[in-house]
Amino acid sequence: MFLRCFKPKFYKKSKSTTSYMKIRIDIVRRKRIAMVRNYKTDIVNFLKNGQDSEAYRRAELLLEELRIISCYDLIERFCDCISENLSLMLKKRECPEECREAVSSLIYATAWVPDVPELKDLRAVFTKRFGNFIASSVNHELVEKTELLRPPSRELKIQTVKDVANEFSINWDPTPLKLMLLRETSALQIKDKVETRADYLDKDTEKSFMDEHSDDESVLSESWRIDSLSKGSLSSSSSSSSSSLRRVSVRKKKGKKILPYGIISSPDTKLGAGNDEKAQEEKEEKRKIADQENSRLLGIQGSRSLTSTSNNEVSTIRENERMSSFQRPNLLDYDDVVARLAALRRR
Repeated sequence: MFLRCFKPKFYKKSKSTTSYMKIRIDIVRRKRIAMVRNYKTDIVNFLKNGQDSEAYRRAELLLEELRIISCYDLIERFCDCISENLSLMLKKRECPEECREAVSSLIYATAWVPDVPELKDLRAVFTKRFGNFIASSVNHELVEKTELLRPPSRELKIQTVKDVANEFSINWDPTPLKLMLLRETSALQIKDKVETRADYLDKDTEKSFMDEHSDDESVLSESWRIDSLSKGSLSSSSSSSSSSLRRVSVRKKKGKKILPYGIISSPDTKLGAGNDEKAQEEKEEKRKIADQENSRLLGIQGSRSLTSTSNNEVSTIRENERMSSFQRPNLLDYDDVVARLAALRRR
């Protein structure tokens, strides 16, 4: 009883929906055909006025309208197939082989043809009875016309303009249009090449900038190395000067004898008031030599950077302070030491 009630409902719904759909397709097709006539008239007027480029652009719109009209024709053909096989579809729970392509194509067209809203109702009826459609059963021509991934080619648009010109008995030569399109294509290619070349030059400029930057870094590192070497030479010169001062002091100490009680001058070099004055004079001479050496070092270091100059000045000041803070120890009198030793021996 349930099946008897369901079959007439399916039949009536499918029959009425396909009938309304054919009426809707006829209405929207007439509108599209009117647009096609308008586009053809525009193309003819542009050709008569010598505006081939405008006629060429209008041909693309004409091809779009013709594509949609062809989709309407396919949908109408599938509706006729459904109407002819409704009795067969009532006898089987599965979709018959004779109308499987029509059912799958109409369900598929629902998402691509918004001008026919009856497709949604028909899809609901078919999916309720037969389930989801099989994508492999969809008509390939319908798929190609609905899923248009790229615009028409240049040759197709030129041929469309030529067909319109022949339809309205216009003697039109497409050679000037082809030459103009060729020049535009060449200009676009040249522009692309120029942009590519500009990008390449930008990359080369960036690379040269990086090379120059690396060269500058190498120059800076070389200058830093030279500065370090010069600092090392200066330090070696200062160390040599200090070693020379030490050698002078060693020469002056050659005449001295080392006894268990310390460094004692020989009898022929007794220290007294005159010796103290000589020692003071020697200290002044050493200080003058150190000042001269420091001034020479400061003169050499004046050509260096401000930071290195300040560091050298600080080191020079510390050296001067160290030299000035140095005091020669007071030596004992030789006669006093001898007398003390003799007194210790008598004990």
